[in-house]
Amino acid sequence: MSWKLTVGMEIHVELETKTKMFCSCKNDPFHSEPNTNVCPVCYGLPGALPLANKEAIAMVVRFGQVINAEIPTETFWARKNYFYPDLPKGYQISQSALPLVQGGVITIDGEQYHLDHAHLEEDAGKLTHSSDKTHSLVDYNRAGVPLLEIVTKPEFHSAEAAKKFCQELQRIMRSLKISSADMEKGYMRCEANISVSKTDEFGTKVEVKNINSFRSVERAINYEFERQTKALDAGESLVQETRTWNDQTGETVSMRTKETSADYRYFPEPDLPRVSIELAEQSNHLLPEQQRGELTAIGLSKDMIQAVLDKGGYKLVTDLAAKNHELAIDAAKLLLAFPEFGDRELEYQELLVTKKKELGLANDVIKTLIAESRDSNELRQQLGAIEKEVGDIDLNLISHEVIVSFPGQVQEYKSGKEAVLNFLVGQAMAKTKGRANIQQVRQALLEELAK
Repeated sequence: MSWKLTVGMEIHVELETKTKMFCSCKNDPFHSEPNTNVCPVCYGLPGALPLANKEAIAMVVRFGQVINAEIPTETFWARKNYFYPDLPKGYQISQSALPLVQGGVITIDGEQYHLDHAHLEEDAGKLTHSSDKTHSLVDYNRAGVPLLEIVTKPEFHSAEAAKKFCQELQRIMRSLKISSADMEKGYMRCEANISVSKTDEFGTKVEVKNINSFRSVERAINYEFERQTKALDAGESLVQETRTWNDQTGETVSMRTKETSADYRYFPEPDLPRVSIELAEQSNHLLPEQQRGELTAIGLSKDMIQAVLDKGGYKLVTDLAAKNHELAIDAAKLLLAFPEFGDRELEYQELLVTKKKELGLANDVIKTLIAESRDSNELRQQLGAIEKEVGDIDLNLISHEVIVSFPGQVQEYKSGKEAVLNFLVGQAMAKTKGRANIQQVRQALLEELAK
């Protein structure tokens, strides 16, 4: 009998509220100077009292409603006692017995995946470790940011299924305008609970942390499946533990034996009252699965549908389809051809101004899409010219030019500073005037750097 993989996901999403979860400090952990969005509540100073963020609670309830979860009539906060070097008060205000979201179903291409629960808590600060490992710096701007932890049922039996679920959850968060769920910036972070068994019983559970991209979700689970099955086939026993994923080496490394809930010594937060939950009227908000159905009916290909959903173009395309079906198809082609088009934070009219130089020839096409006044045949001719122009870009040559032009940054990258890759990608994108696919540019640079 072959080994069976079972995975449950724990996904943390930072909510994009105006203020933090339990104080009035600005919720801006990534763009402010370190330790500027802080107060006595953030620092856990004696006498500082927390106050729950109503906006964050409403966001979580809205998420629970659209996935048909059970929402309790009231909830309360608890102290989770644990040594957090980046939470000064030494405990985390979280939820235990009455999470805001209980159950719920997310459907992807007809396959249903079930949540165990989702609870609201505060995030910790951010530690930055020195390259020589002599010291660490802490930024408390993130301490106290509203954090939604989503815990699934252990029902993923392939790494690909787990990755697709995380990608779908990101789309849901964006469509609800709860969070950008950007993994590169840390707005969304994934952990996988992995076990293997030859029976219907679960094997020893191993938690893998520090997974910071969708690709890494798949790689980490596949690595851990291979590591566990090799150990068991060799007659070794596994221990319940927490491991960290090293994206550079493609391996997991043991961090500590796994704590249980008893280790956290939960007890009700004495400084916060119980909260009564008011349910909003059920909206007609469509989840990505339902949006896929509508876009398929319009006649979009699978690749077009993915581009439309990932770039926030669903409303644009469906609005166009109600007036001019062919124009809607052309709009989807544009979203597929240009990675930078479709920023959900900008109105399309604003995009014309802010992206004018980068988009170049595409600018006229966007004007056409918005004005909806020009002949669609002419639009298709313009799209054809753009697609040809994109296809003519030599990414290998551009990658080589960038690497030759920035030897210092290349050396930094090869010495272990992976973040420098983003700088090189930016230089390559500038050379293509923003017309190339950013993922293809990144891959071309990685291949050139590996030579």
